[in-house]
Amino acid sequence: MRILQILPSLDDGGVERGVVDANRLYVAAGHESWVISAGGRRVAEIARDGGHHVALDVKGKNPLSAPWRMMALRRALRRIRPDVIHYRSRVPGWLTLWANRARDLRLPTVATLHGLNHPCLYSSVMVRADRVICVSTAGRAFVREHYPWVPEARLAVIPRGVDLAAFDPARVDAAWSADFRRAHGLEGKFVAAAIGRVSSLKGVDVLIRAVAALRDWPELTALIVGGPQRHQENYMESLHALARELGVEGRVVFAGSQRKIPEIAALADVVCSCNVRKPESFGRTVAEALAMGTPVIAAAHGGVLDIVRPGQDGFLVPPGDVAALAEALRRVRGTTFTGLREGVAARFTAERMARDTLALYQTLRGVEA
Repeated sequence: MRILQILPSLDDGGVERGVVDANRLYVAAGHESWVISAGGRRVAEIARDGGHHVALDVKGKNPLSAPWRMMALRRALRRIRPDVIHYRSRVPGWLTLWANRARDLRLPTVATLHGLNHPCLYSSVMVRADRVICVSTAGRAFVREHYPWVPEARLAVIPRGVDLAAFDPARVDAAWSADFRRAHGLEGKFVAAAIGRVSSLKGVDVLIRAVAALRDWPELTALIVGGPQRHQENYMESLHALARELGVEGRVVFAGSQRKIPEIAALADVVCSCNVRKPESFGRTVAEALAMGTPVIAAAHGGVLDIVRPGQDGFLVPPGDVAALAEALRRVRGTTFTGLREGVAARFTAERMARDTLALYQTLRGVEA
């Protein structure tokens, strides 16, 4: 089977990691894997793992250039002739649907609903494919509520998967971790990490306020890992200002973008997912932390409800509730957690995600999996 995945770019991020993982696993399963994106730091991994990458501008949102970009994509589709097209974002989705309307194409399409974006015509492209993958039961409920015209048979729930070979405590770079601790003053600290692109949706300010509320616990340190979301640089500056205003600038570490996410998840004492206004559609960093044996605290909405078993993997707290997060941090300190990695291995592996997605592709093509 010849599979084409389309996404805006191949830089850092959960969607990008998922595409790289899928490419590797599709090739390992004997399929021909293609990826179209505008490029990025992870392009080399596609070829390294046996796939093919085509650089096209499927990222820009300028409507004036859309017809030319759509035609370029149409030419690429004719050249590649995939058995299935899998798009993973809104701009690539619209370009795909327009390009695929040519009479000599009309190829089967799959979309993955990676985010619970504001329901509108623009976002509806993510449910207009022949099959729609929801990465959690929350995702499926979101579609049923906001796009009731979508047939139930078009939907499939396939959770995101963790690459357990990459997220393996036995493979941690101990020297790098020690250097990172020293560089950021984390030695002897209880580290509560927030990992991912920093935006106003992520609720990082809630974690900073919880640290400030626990003034009798000076070892508690918030570790903020990730650069600002595009156009949210001012929000990042506001977080620095908030830490100064609350008098905890020495207990909040802004580490910026990092590549060694497994090492960071492993050195943390707890990983926090604090989304307030918009829940995670799945919660990949939560599952990855558990794979590294690190407990989690997550805001109790969205996809993390499929992942976190309260008291077993960590704790769930009401979104935006600073006092509840502070209390959960205390509870984590006093709780011994076991079987975290085993729980992820049983439910959320990249291999299982790839297997279920390949089976969906085959069904769409009318081939028995």
